[in-house]
Amino acid sequence: MADSAWPDWTDDPEGQFLHEHTPELETFLTEQGIAFVVERHARDAAWSDQREQFEAVKRWYKHNWMRLEPRLRSSIVEGIVVFLSLFDDNPVVARAFCPPKSAYTHPPKPGQRHGTPLPPMEQLLEAGKVIVLNFPVGLNPGLARALGVMVKMDFQRAVVSRIPKIAAAPRRPWRDLLFVCDEYHSFATTGDTDPSGDERTFALSRQARLIPIVATQSISSLRSAIQGEESWRTLLQCFRTKIFLASSDEFTARIAAELCGRAEQLKPSYQLTEAGQDARVSLLTGRAAAHKSTVTASKHYSFQVDYVFQPKVFSELQNGQAIVLPYDGLNPQPPTYCYLKPHYLDVDTSYFRHVAAGAL
Repeated sequence: MADSAWPDWTDDPEGQFLHEHTPELETFLTEQGIAFVVERHARDAAWSDQREQFEAVKRWYKHNWMRLEPRLRSSIVEGIVVFLSLFDDNPVVARAFCPPKSAYTHPPKPGQRHGTPLPPMEQLLEAGKVIVLNFPVGLNPGLARALGVMVKMDFQRAVVSRIPKIAAAPRRPWRDLLFVCDEYHSFATTGDTDPSGDERTFALSRQARLIPIVATQSISSLRSAIQGEESWRTLLQCFRTKIFLASSDEFTARIAAELCGRAEQLKPSYQLTEAGQDARVSLLTGRAAAHKSTVTASKHYSFQVDYVFQPKVFSELQNGQAIVLPYDGLNPQPPTYCYLKPHYLDVDTSYFRHVAAGAL
């Protein structure tokens, strides 16, 4: 049977052959009339753990699930079915995300329709692999968001699990990880009391050697996509360096101005004073007039606390201009203007020369 669909047989000291139990293998041996024995006892710690997990599932099913009201169970099942139907409606999606069991129990074969299953995220991160999710939102918006959130959360679990490993081996060289997400407001999730939100992972990103880089349309987009009135603030404060491009959203402009802070600014004030002697009323104009008059102009300076960057500045930024709240890894730096250039322009030519030439 070495050339059959089950090639992974091992010899037993008692002269028997051992193989991991599968329903397909049991059916095949029964049809062929081959005597076999199913060993129900786990032979290693991994099987013992799986058996305990299975027993826990049975306890939950008997003592928790079956005690729920039928209406509540039906509502829960209906919600799960609606979610899983996203992966079953389209045959192409079903082949990619619902492969057969043999895809995980047998070695991959060249040219198989369902592709090769993705290895555990922990192995991919330590191997230096690049994981890219490029799913057109227009094909199925619900499925695209679900896949993006699940891949992101799987990545975050793998990142957080690195922390105790790094603490146990501080002298070992560990890879730096990079998380890049465009249209982040479509995939942002916060946990509030549940420790599985983005704010928890990003707060521990430095300890896990993670560099998160996200881009969103506006702060309003981020706020509307996250449940909870103040959850977006908890998430926003996790990003130390913030780059603000031009925005027509007044809420984003106001929050950006508040983040840049206020400072004492020396502002001038002007005063004009006119005085006259022997003033009288003119019969021609009906206004006060005098033969001798003096005009005094004075200029005063005073300190006033005001925005470093007014909210309207963020809506008036030109192409290639940004206001940055930088963080150098040790200390925060004051907000400042930043001039950007597309990657296809000459790096040796300054931004202002490109503007003068009409390239920007």
